[in-house]
Amino acid sequence: MVNVSIVEISYSELLARLGYLHNKTKLDIRTINLIKENLNLAQKLIKPKSVIAIENITLHGNSILFESGYEIKSSNVAVLLENCFKAYGIAVTIGSALEKKRDDCLKKKEIFNALILDAAGSVAAEEVITLANAQIKAYEKKDNVLTKRYSPGYGDWPLEANKQFLSWIGTARAGITLNRFYHMKPEKSVSALVGVKKINS
Repeated sequence: MVNVSIVEISYSELLARLGYLHNKTKLDIRTINLIKENLNLAQKLIKPKSVIAIENITLHGNSILFESGYEIKSSNVAVLLENCFKAYGIAVTIGSALEKKRDDCLKKKEIFNALILDAAGSVAAEEVITLANAQIKAYEKKDNVLTKRYSPGYGDWPLEANKQFLSWIGTARAGITLNRFYHMKPEKSVSALVGVKKINS
Protein backbone atom coordinates (compact mmCIF):
# COMPACT_ATOMS: atom_id res chain seq x y z
CA MET A 1 0.00 0.00 0.00
CA VAL A 2 2.87 2.40 0.75
CA ASN A 3 5.85 2.85 -1.57
CA VAL A 4 8.70 4.98 -0.26
CA SER A 5 11.47 3.64 -2.47
CA ILE A 6 11.96 6.96 -4.29
CA VAL A 7 12.74 9.85 -1.96
CA GLU A 8 14.44 13.11 -2.88
CA ILE A 9 16.48 14.86 -0.20
CA SER A 10 15.51 18.52 -0.36
CA TYR A 11 18.48 20.91 -0.70
CA SER A 12 16.58 23.73 1.01
CA GLU A 13 15.58 21.44 3.88
CA LEU A 14 19.18 20.32 4.21
CA LEU A 15 20.36 23.93 4.45
CA ALA A 16 17.76 24.60 7.14
CA ARG A 17 18.85 21.48 9.06
CA LEU A 18 22.43 22.75 8.90
CA GLY A 19 21.29 26.04 10.41
CA TYR A 20 21.54 28.20 7.31
CA LEU A 21 18.75 30.75 6.94
CA HIS A 22 16.94 30.69 3.60
CA ASN A 23 17.73 33.78 1.48
CA LYS A 24 19.69 35.27 4.40
CA THR A 25 22.83 33.20 4.82
CA LYS A 26 25.33 33.74 2.02
CA LEU A 27 27.54 30.75 1.36
CA ASP A 28 30.78 30.76 -0.59
CA ILE A 29 31.09 28.57 -3.68
CA ARG A 30 33.38 26.06 -1.95
CA THR A 31 30.84 25.48 0.83
CA ILE A 32 27.95 25.21 -1.62
CA ASN A 33 29.84 22.65 -3.71
CA LEU A 34 30.78 20.65 -0.61
CA ILE A 35 27.16 20.57 0.55
CA LYS A 36 25.91 19.50 -2.88
CA GLU A 37 28.59 16.82 -3.24
CA ASN A 38 27.62 15.28 0.09
CA LEU A 39 23.93 15.64 -0.74
CA ASN A 40 24.45 13.68 -3.96
CA LEU A 41 26.39 11.04 -2.05
CA ALA A 42 23.68 10.80 0.61
CA GLN A 43 21.03 10.40 -2.08
CA LYS A 44 22.88 7.36 -3.42
CA LEU A 45 23.38 5.82 0.03
CA ILE A 46 19.82 5.94 1.35
CA LYS A 47 17.69 2.81 1.03
CA PRO A 48 14.21 3.85 2.23
CA LYS A 49 11.91 1.22 3.70
CA SER A 50 8.59 1.46 5.50
CA VAL A 51 6.44 -0.86 7.57
CA ILE A 52 2.77 -0.14 8.27
CA ALA A 53 0.33 -1.67 10.74
CA ILE A 54 -3.37 -0.83 10.97
CA GLU A 55 -5.97 -1.90 13.49
CA ASN A 56 -9.33 -0.90 14.93
CA ILE A 57 -9.15 0.68 18.36
CA THR A 58 -11.34 1.57 21.32
CA LEU A 59 -10.60 4.11 24.05
CA HIS A 60 -11.18 3.58 27.75
CA GLY A 61 -9.98 6.59 29.69
CA ASN A 62 -6.23 6.86 29.15
CA SER A 63 -6.01 3.38 27.63
CA ILE A 64 -6.10 2.70 23.91
CA LEU A 65 -7.05 -0.90 23.19
CA PHE A 66 -6.23 -2.54 19.87
CA GLU A 67 -8.13 -5.55 18.52
CA SER A 68 -5.00 -7.69 18.72
CA GLY A 69 -4.65 -7.04 22.45
CA TYR A 70 -1.91 -4.41 22.12
CA GLU A 71 -2.52 -1.53 24.53
CA ILE A 72 -1.15 1.99 24.90
CA LYS A 73 -1.54 3.78 28.21
CA SER A 74 -1.09 7.52 27.76
CA SER A 75 -3.32 10.51 28.37
CA ASN A 76 -1.59 12.40 25.55
CA VAL A 77 -2.20 9.61 23.05
CA ALA A 78 -5.79 9.24 24.30
CA VAL A 79 -6.38 12.94 23.57
CA LEU A 80 -4.81 12.54 20.12
CA LEU A 81 -7.01 9.55 19.30
CA GLU A 82 -10.26 10.93 20.70
CA ASN A 83 -13.15 9.89 18.40
CA CYS A 84 -10.78 7.72 16.32
CA PHE A 85 -11.96 4.24 15.32
CA LYS A 86 -8.65 2.91 14.01
CA ALA A 87 -4.96 3.70 14.06
CA TYR A 88 -1.90 3.25 11.88
CA GLY A 89 1.57 2.49 13.15
CA ILE A 90 4.29 3.71 10.80
CA ALA A 91 7.99 2.92 10.98
CA VAL A 92 10.50 4.03 8.35
CA THR A 93 14.23 3.89 7.85
CA ILE A 94 16.80 5.01 5.29
CA GLY A 95 19.09 2.09 6.10
CA SER A 96 22.55 2.08 7.65
CA ALA A 97 24.86 2.88 4.71
CA LEU A 98 24.71 6.63 5.18
CA GLU A 99 25.46 6.57 8.90
CA LYS A 100 28.41 4.23 8.25
CA LYS A 101 29.80 6.71 5.72
CA ARG A 102 29.23 9.54 8.22
CA ASP A 103 31.16 7.60 10.87
CA ASP A 104 33.99 6.99 8.40
CA CYS A 105 34.19 10.74 7.82
CA LEU A 106 34.39 11.33 11.57
CA LYS A 107 37.27 8.85 11.88
CA LYS A 108 39.08 10.72 9.10
CA LYS A 109 38.42 14.07 10.87
CA GLU A 110 36.24 15.20 7.96
CA ILE A 111 33.90 16.90 10.38
CA PHE A 112 31.97 19.10 7.96
CA ASN A 113 31.35 16.21 5.58
CA ALA A 114 30.07 14.14 8.51
CA LEU A 115 27.83 16.99 9.62
CA ILE A 116 26.31 17.36 6.15
CA LEU A 117 25.72 13.61 5.80
CA ASP A 118 24.11 13.40 9.22
CA ALA A 119 21.80 16.31 8.43
CA ALA A 120 20.96 14.80 5.04
CA GLY A 121 20.03 11.55 6.76
CA SER A 122 17.69 13.34 9.15
CA VAL A 123 16.03 15.18 6.27
CA ALA A 124 15.68 11.95 4.30
CA ALA A 125 14.08 10.08 7.22
CA GLU A 126 11.56 12.88 7.69
CA GLU A 127 10.83 12.89 3.95
CA VAL A 128 10.21 9.13 4.05
CA ILE A 129 7.70 9.23 6.90
CA THR A 130 6.00 12.29 5.41
CA LEU A 131 5.61 10.42 2.12
CA ALA A 132 4.26 7.32 3.90
CA ASN A 133 1.80 9.51 5.81
CA ALA A 134 0.65 11.21 2.61
CA GLN A 135 0.10 7.88 0.86
CA ILE A 136 -1.96 6.61 3.80
CA LYS A 137 -4.04 9.79 3.66
CA ALA A 138 -4.64 9.28 -0.06
CA TYR A 139 -5.63 5.66 0.57
CA GLU A 140 -8.25 6.53 3.20
CA LYS A 141 -11.85 7.31 2.30
CA LYS A 142 -12.67 10.97 1.70
CA ASP A 143 -14.89 11.17 4.79
CA ASN A 144 -12.01 10.02 7.01
CA VAL A 145 -9.39 12.34 8.44
CA LEU A 146 -5.98 11.55 9.92
CA THR A 147 -4.65 12.95 13.17
CA LYS A 148 -1.17 14.39 13.40
CA ARG A 149 1.70 11.94 13.94
CA TYR A 150 2.77 11.10 17.47
CA SER A 151 5.79 9.07 18.59
CA PRO A 152 6.99 7.25 21.70
CA GLY A 153 9.18 9.54 23.77
CA TYR A 154 6.82 12.50 23.60
CA GLY A 155 4.54 13.66 26.39
CA ASP A 156 3.61 10.84 28.74
CA TRP A 157 4.19 8.10 26.14
CA PRO A 158 7.62 6.90 27.29
CA LEU A 159 10.46 6.07 24.92
CA GLU A 160 10.52 2.56 26.42
CA ALA A 161 7.08 2.00 24.88
CA ASN A 162 8.74 1.97 21.48
CA LYS A 163 9.75 -1.67 22.05
CA GLN A 164 6.15 -2.88 22.18
CA PHE A 165 5.06 -0.39 19.51
CA LEU A 166 7.67 -1.58 17.00
CA SER A 167 6.79 -5.20 17.78
CA TRP A 168 3.14 -4.42 16.98
CA ILE A 169 4.12 -2.75 13.70
CA GLY A 170 6.43 -5.63 12.77
CA THR A 171 9.57 -3.60 12.06
CA ALA A 172 11.83 -6.66 11.87
CA ARG A 173 10.69 -6.91 8.24
CA ALA A 174 12.49 -3.63 7.53
CA GLY A 175 15.53 -4.42 9.67
CA ILE A 176 14.61 -1.85 12.33
CA THR A 177 15.60 -2.78 15.88
CA LEU A 178 16.18 -1.06 19.23
CA ASN A 179 19.38 -0.71 21.23
CA ARG A 180 19.47 -0.96 25.03
CA PHE A 181 18.56 2.72 25.31
CA TYR A 182 15.41 2.14 23.20
CA HIS A 183 16.84 4.14 20.29
CA MET A 184 16.14 2.77 16.85
CA LYS A 185 18.75 1.16 14.63
CA PRO A 186 19.49 2.06 11.88
CA GLU A 187 19.89 5.46 13.49
CA LYS A 188 17.93 7.38 10.87
CA SER A 189 14.63 5.63 11.53
CA VAL A 190 11.33 7.09 12.69
CA SER A 191 8.19 5.55 14.20
CA ALA A 192 4.82 7.21 14.67
CA LEU A 193 1.18 6.57 15.48
CA VAL A 194 -1.62 8.13 13.42
CA GLY A 195 -5.32 7.96 14.23
CA VAL A 196 -8.26 7.88 11.82
CA LYS A 197 -11.69 9.38 12.51
CA LYS A 198 -14.74 10.47 10.58
CA ILE A 199 -14.44 14.02 9.30
CA ASN A 200 -17.43 15.27 11.31
CA SER A 201 -16.61 13.48 14.57
